[in-house]
Amino acid sequence: MIRLMVNGRIHDVDAAPDTALLYVLRNDLALNGPKYGCGLGECGTCTVLIDGTAARACVIPIEACRGREITTLEGLGSRERPDPGSRHLSKSRPRNAAIASTADHDDEGTDRDQPSPVGTGVARGAAL
Repeated sequence: MIRLMVNGRIHDVDAAPDTALLYVLRNDLALNGPKYGCGLGECGTCTVLIDGTAARACVIPIEACRGREITTLEGLGSRERPDPGSRHLSKSRPRNAAIASTADHDDEGTDRDQPSPVGTGVARGAAL
């Protein structure tokens, strides 16, 4: 059992220590903000914040996340009560407007290769 702090809540996860954080977030905790993209930590669709720093969840084992604060897109607040780190993202912008660089949609029309708003929007906002 590995204890993770995700979006301010403690979760005890029954998974191998070398399991990628992305799989635990999506499959065990039903958090769908981080997406599967390249699986190599290069495209950014799996980006989350770990202790306030953008990190690629597809290449980070959950063992490395013990005692650290993980924040996904779901943990950034709501339109009514936005997280202070996401205040620069406008309510009137389309869903992908916060993404600095975009890639073409794949043949199925999904946004698989789109960088995560957590990594490109919120992490950049912290640096502004």
